Amino acid sequence: MNRKIIIGIPIKNLENPMSRLSEVLTQDERIHTQKELIRNIVQTYKNNDHEIFLISTDNEVEILAKNLNVKFFKSNSFGLNKEIIEFSKLFSNYDGWIICHADLPYMTKHFANTISAELNENEILIAQSKDNGTPFFAGTVRLNKFLFGKNSFNKHIEYLKDKKYAYKQIFSTEFTFELDDEEDYKKFIKNQPRWFRKLNA
Repeated sequence: MNRKIIIGIPIKNLENPMSRLSEVLTQDERIHTQKELIRNIVQTYKNNDHEIFLISTDNEVEILAKNLNVKFFKSNSFGLNKEIIEFSKLFSNYDGWIICHADLPYMTKHFANTISAELNENEILIAQSKDNGTPFFAGTVRLNKFLFGKNSFNKHIEYLKDKKYAYKQIFSTEFTFELDDEEDYKKFIKNQPRWFRKLNA
């Protein structure tokens, strides 16, 4: 295996994404925004050391993966944690792994490269969202459990401590701010990233 880090971006579907923004964006606008978020994340991580997968059971996501020239992982399991566990069977072929949510709007190539370098020096890197989720999770050790969902950050930290894994929390906005609800969207519009400004230029 030539590539050093495997990156998984879980995506439920592209039929009705970002549903909590339905009061401020139409369905078509939400689909378009979600696709562009994914496109930006993919572009920031793309380099010769990274193998990128979109993780989903949705056929539209598979088409998007082909369009973005990245790999597609179609799980035979139901539920995010089971899908990630199945995906994690590939980790042994790489030096490190990253699970990155698809709604991180401020990711840049600089931060993607920086975090990849940090990964080489840590067992686990983990970020916390405002609702105590885990938008970014990475490591160089193989885990046998993932706990995404409500209060996932606390659950992951408890698991890591129980297993005595050394971890480092990442506080950068690029890895903690998710475009999830109306409050997030207002902040996002006030502080638009370059990729979004280009779309509306």
